[in-house]
Parts: sequence; C-alpha cells; structure tokens
Amino acid sequence: MALEQHLASPAGSGAAETQLIPIQELSTGQPASIRNGAIKAVVAKAAVELKIAPDKLLVRAIRPKSDLDYTYETWYEVTGASSATFETMSAGGTGSKDKDRYIGIYGIQDESSSINCTLVRIKVGNSIKAIWNLQDLYNDNEGPRIGLSPSVVIIPPSITYTIERYVENTSSPAQIVLKGFIVERIGKTYSP
Repeated sequence: MALEQHLASPAGSGAAETQLIPIQELSTGQPASIRNGAIKAVVAKAAVELKIAPDKLLVRAIRPKSDLDYTYETWYEVTGASSATFETMSAGGTGSKDKDRYIGIYGIQDESSSINCTLVRIKVGNSIKAIWNLQDLYNDNEGPRIGLSPSVVIIPPSITYTIERYVENTSSPAQIVLKGFIVERIGKTYSP
C-alpha cells in the first residue's frame, strides 16, 4: 500500500499537499510504527544538533498553551471571523521557551463536531513543510477522525514556524489535535 499521495496545492501555494492516511486504512501496528519512526527521527536530529546522547533527551506530549500558545491547555479553540482563508493556530520559534526544544508533528485528530476547517498548513522557516487535507477524515463516520502522515514535520529550536488552519465556518468550534510530541533536554520541563 502506498503511504503517500501528492495532490495539487490550494491557492497556488507552491507546495505539494501530503495526503493524510485515515487511521482506519492502516493495518495493525502501522500507527505505532509511524509514531515510533517520527520519534526516532526527531530524537536523532536533536541528539546530533545539541551534541548530547539520546538518553539525555526527554520525549513528551505537546501542551497546547504552554508549548504552542493556544488559548487553553486543551486543543479547543474557535475559528476567527474570516472564512475561506488560512488563520494561525500557532506561531513561534523566537521565544526563550523554544531554545533546545524540537517539535515533531506526524498527524491530526479532528474532534470538531462538524467540518469547520478543511486544511492544516505547517510552515517552518521560509518553507511550507505540509498541507494536510482533513476532508478525507470525514468520509466514514465510524471511528475516530485521525489521519497520520508517513513523514514527520520537524520544527527545530529557534526557527520560526506557523501552524495554520483553513477556515470554512467562522466563529465555530475547532478542536484539531496535533498528533506530535516535544523532544528536549531532560530537566528542561520535567525531570526524571
């Protein structure tokens, strides 16, 4: 089974769109394999760039407000007042909290009650790293609306980044959970 399809990108963004794979289409063990491969790739990159042993790094869950400047420490937000446009969910990479911290994102879980956002776009530095189409996650109302990407988006420390959603319905609930993790030095946020 091919794990990746490339589609034309919306609004002439110049980037290829990576199709998320609905979790229902993955065989037993594939979601864990994608997650573990993403963690391995980010830990390896962090260890090399920070010049420390991998066992001196901690892998932890993303905290929406503390790590990504969401409104709340949950993934719940409300879309803005403009439709048919990308709006920022998270932007960062210049604050002191970003130092020595790597973010890995390998998928989406949409817990919204209806389709309020159809795309998620992730920019790192000056390039678009992913445009994920969420509409395919709604084709089957059975089971969770989770999509995984065969490649992880890595956001290194102190590099500007923007995570955006394409808004269909204004002022509507948006509960888009980023499937990902933080890799940082042990003791930075949590100590053993």
